[in-house]
Amino acid sequence: MFVHVEKVVTGPLATNTYIVCSAEECIVVDPGGGADRVLARLGGRSVAAVVATHLHFDHVAAVAALTEAAGAPFYAHPADWAVYRELNAVAEEWGFETPDLPTPKPLGERLWIFDVWHTPGHTPGSVSLVANGAVFTGDTLFYQSVGRTDLPLGDWDLLVQSVCRLYSLPRNYVVYPGHGPETYIGLEAADNPFINADVCKTGGHRNPY
Repeated sequence: MFVHVEKVVTGPLATNTYIVCSAEECIVVDPGGGADRVLARLGGRSVAAVVATHLHFDHVAAVAALTEAAGAPFYAHPADWAVYRELNAVAEEWGFETPDLPTPKPLGERLWIFDVWHTPGHTPGSVSLVANGAVFTGDTLFYQSVGRTDLPLGDWDLLVQSVCRLYSLPRNYVVYPGHGPETYIGLEAADNPFINADVCKTGGHRNPY
């Protein structure tokens, strides 16, 4: 199945919102804001679902507007939904509001074309979406970096396990992270300064937080 990926940088923390389409059907991943811009980029294509890789405020600010406008269901992991307000206590400390969300449908192991991997650490319910030579990692794995675990309910040891699991994917898989540029599994497994394949083998990781 041919899949086309478009990135729209949204919200006050420059979140990567992804519009992933096959023919005229799309999924929106991590709508951090700018609902009107995302809808414009959709250009009338149908939205099968709006999905959050995790429930930090900067990844879900446009969920309510998009689901209402597109008539689409919202999906997130139950482990994050159970602690949604606690996860976002930091938002109010930083001067942002915690968005009101529709109750999400629980993510299982499969959604649309995606295999859904539970990759906790940055948050308890962080997920990565795997399909067609690509993985959407949210705030678990970035170009030359990994997710923070010094925010509420973060867990460094779980993050290490999750990143090491991602490194089991083929080296040529494109990583579409929640912030910053795209990268590749092979590059990060070889050279990520925080968690790389050697760390996964030896367990000699260092917690930068």
